Amino acid sequence: MRILFVGDIYMAQGRKAFDAYFEEVRRKYRPNMVIVNGENIANGNGLTEPIYKDLMKSGVGVVTLGNHAYSQRDALTVLEHENVVRPANYGGKVPGNPYTTIRVNDKTITVINLLGRVFMHDQVDNPFTKMDDLLSDIKSDYILVDFHAEATSEKAALGHYLDGRVNAVIGTHTHIPTADAMILPKGTLYITDVGMTGAKYAIIGGEIAQGIRKFITGVPERTKPELEGPLQFNAVFLDLELKRIEHVHIVE
Repeated sequence: MRILFVGDIYMAQGRKAFDAYFEEVRRKYRPNMVIVNGENIANGNGLTEPIYKDLMKSGVGVVTLGNHAYSQRDALTVLEHENVVRPANYGGKVPGNPYTTIRVNDKTITVINLLGRVFMHDQVDNPFTKMDDLLSDIKSDYILVDFHAEATSEKAALGHYLDGRVNAVIGTHTHIPTADAMILPKGTLYITDVGMTGAKYAIIGGEIAQGIRKFITGVPERTKPELEGPLQFNAVFLDLELKRIEHVHIVE
């Protein structure tokens, strides 16, 4: 089972980078399934129905989300799609799929989305114990977890907690790729953060001048995208049978 997981597609520049490099990367790695994190794809906040349809036309199989899963006006419509996955550790009976199971040839793969709690503002359940609950019910040939979290320590801890229990733990959210793609001791494929797909020179995708200004003045502003300069494409290629993980990093 070969998976291509594309890191946080950030706003219009992220979509531009995805459109520019996705086919090239797909031809090279020939994945059985493509997963993208669409948490920031619609103006930095969630996923819309038109963008979802564009992703499906391009060949994406599953879209994972994060802390902006409910930010768009048509979020409830988008979350009805079986292959769109919101964080599983939201409490109660919230709309959307906590995970999805896709059949590829004669195998099944389950994709789970989780939110971290350290340095995050969402009131979510414990991702560690939530995974215990999910794994007691899920029966699948392969299980992949997108852990959308801020703290590298929390991501590493969950990776080791799930080592040998799931096939891959993929970190998203910080938009900065980490150089730690690895096979954990019990065989789980892991990376702390895939990185973002969007502007190369930016402050986590946002406008450079604005980002600097916010740090100097301390005055909060709604983030504007960086619209100038070259692009970057970040993903990981996973071979779940051969236990292989490779970071894919394209910069203009």
